Amino acid sequence: MSEGRKFEKLGYESLEKNNIQEAESNFLEALKEMEKEGDDTGQAYVLGNLGNICFQSKQFEKAEDFYSRSLTFMEKLKDAKGIESSLGNLGSVYFYQGSFDKAEENYQKAMQIMIEANDPLGQGIYSEYLGNIFLKKEEAEKAIEYYQKAKEFMSTAKQDERKIKQLDERVETIKKSPLYLKKNEDGLLADVDNLISTGQKTKAITKLQELEEIYFQWKRMDKVVETIQKTTTLLEEIEDKASAGVCYANLAGIYLQMASEGQAEKVDEAETYFKKALEAIGDSDKRRNSYLLGSLGNIYLNKNQLELAWENFEKSLKTMQELGDALGEARGYANLGNVRGLQKNWDAAEEQYLRSLELMEKNENRPGIAQQCESLGDVYLKKEDFDKAEDNFMRASDLYEEMKEQTSVQEVQSKLMFIFSQPKYLEKRKQDLREGLKKPEAEKDPKLKLMLLNDLGNVLFMSNDWEEAASVAKETIALHKKSGDKQALGGAYGNLGSILMETEDFKGAEENYSKAIKIKEESSDKSGLKDLYGGYLNILILAGKIEKAEKLVGKSLKINTDANNINGLVADYRNLGNISLQKKDWAGAEKNYLQALELNTKADNKPEMAEDNRNQYNLYLQKEDWKNAEKYALKSFALAEEIKDNRNTLSDSRVLTKIYVEKKERANQDKFYHKSLETSEKIKDPREICADLRGLGKFNMERGYREKASENFQRSFEISSKLNDKKEFAEDHRNLANLAFSNGKRKEAEELYLKA
Repeated sequence: MSEGRKFEKLGYESLEKNNIQEAESNFLEALKEMEKEGDDTGQAYVLGNLGNICFQSKQFEKAEDFYSRSLTFMEKLKDAKGIESSLGNLGSVYFYQGSFDKAEENYQKAMQIMIEANDPLGQGIYSEYLGNIFLKKEEAEKAIEYYQKAKEFMSTAKQDERKIKQLDERVETIKKSPLYLKKNEDGLLADVDNLISTGQKTKAITKLQELEEIYFQWKRMDKVVETIQKTTTLLEEIEDKASAGVCYANLAGIYLQMASEGQAEKVDEAETYFKKALEAIGDSDKRRNSYLLGSLGNIYLNKNQLELAWENFEKSLKTMQELGDALGEARGYANLGNVRGLQKNWDAAEEQYLRSLELMEKNENRPGIAQQCESLGDVYLKKEDFDKAEDNFMRASDLYEEMKEQTSVQEVQSKLMFIFSQPKYLEKRKQDLREGLKKPEAEKDPKLKLMLLNDLGNVLFMSNDWEEAASVAKETIALHKKSGDKQALGGAYGNLGSILMETEDFKGAEENYSKAIKIKEESSDKSGLKDLYGGYLNILILAGKIEKAEKLVGKSLKINTDANNINGLVADYRNLGNISLQKKDWAGAEKNYLQALELNTKADNKPEMAEDNRNQYNLYLQKEDWKNAEKYALKSFALAEEIKDNRNTLSDSRVLTKIYVEKKERANQDKFYHKSLETSEKIKDPREICADLRGLGKFNMERGYREKASENFQRSFEISSKLNDKKEFAEDHRNLANLAFSNGKRKEAEELYLKA
């Protein structure tokens, strides 16, 4: 091997080790030796590598020199692939220097070589590069043309679908850009004026519709409205009443959109234009007529003009029945159910929703079935028929899960949790299960008995009845020992460990978790082991066995690192953070929590990123570092809002309120007290609504806004009085008593304190 080739080899080895400086030095030595040896091929490729090194470090002038010299050798050697590569590299240098004409010239030459080689992937790459140039030169049409060519070539080359999708998205972005839209707008406006002046109204309408689409893409709703109005005028002039009616309907839809974006006054204009559309269309298009009636019904529903809403929904429904449109009919019954629900006529609402559900089931419309089940669940909840409410919410939840509608799943799960937290529901469920266990068939059938015991254990756990829950768990363990079902026995030990942890029997909890983990580790089925480790670890930390806890996490960390188990590593770093927190090792806690956050950020796992930010703000809350606590709480709050995680949005809002109390920032306190209330109302959990009304009431009382405080406390009192929960009721009496006392009404305060 020649000296030049030896240095070249060393250069490649340095590149593999990412030692760029050493690689450059070796390639320069190789170049000197190759010049002496007359090795043209070696020089061509070494110059290319030196160009790459300079390009990566943004030394564009040096890169240009090396690539140009490489091109000269490649042309001398007639190496087509090398020529193409050098031209492409030079094109990239000129592109980054802003010399777009030179970049285009080099890319076009490289493209020609790819055409001659019949290389679709190469043609796709250079088409994309040329698209980038024209985008920089603000020549939108040419950029789109080249991006579309790139997409075609890459599809032929069977390139990754993600790349093709990326090109599609780039084209769509250009089409929505002000530059592209403005240019098209100017041309279309000129065309419209010309066509109208020459009496070509039908052609002018077509151009106006194109213009309307441009403004819609541009999100210029004022211009959309103006354009539709011009179109409508022309349609009326040519006496096309039906098309004018469609324009009125479109205009009404735009006004509704504007209303939803904060321009509440536009609702009245939407109503006016829906009525105009109905008048213009009449019976000529029954289906459109029905949709318009439904839209009017929704406007009246939102205005709380319930009789008018009913009237329009009913007319819409009858039209759908005449058309034989079963899905339209089903939606009509659902709308009527919504009216009766707002009128608090629960029996009538139930009747309408059941009719809708029946038709949705006949048509196998899963979204419709899920929505009607949820609506029925809401009705049964109001009627306090918890069993029926639970059945309907469970069915809705399963369907939303199948359709991957996570926001809807969360909302329904919140409603289920509300049912499960009701003392009335829990007591009835406990009683039913206890009676079931007394029946002879339960004694004869061990499987049935275990199923009933498991259900009873869950209900007792939810109602915080720890003593009976522990007793049921022990009975379950005895039955599993007898049956020899080790898998189930491990689960039962874990359940007992959780119960004993709640009663702060840490020794008993540790013992049962250890047994559960041992069984799981010996089993082939490792599912649930992570949760057991988590529970066991919590026990060790609570019991003050920090050294043992650290060893357990250290062992887990090594296993997960070797297996590159990201989820496992996240859990380990969080656990190490928790341990550091117990030791008041703030730096260690922060380091580990940030490690978990980094892993979740790389995976773009937003729910878990939010959780890591919560760990960070909890750390700073303990340190009373309000500035950093605020920083991380705002991050977790923003993520929770983005993913529509209402429960955690609520939790983060409350934490931010506390932080702003410490920072004495009244405006932000007010903002997040109201955000908490808004979120708890969205969740529709009466207890949470009461908690936020009380918080807001206390805040208003401190500021001297006694009328507002009274309003908040009274509303909470009204809600809690329906819950039949004495603890909640007492809290509201206490708050009203404090308010009365601060208002100087001593006797009223005394009566309320006594009631509390």
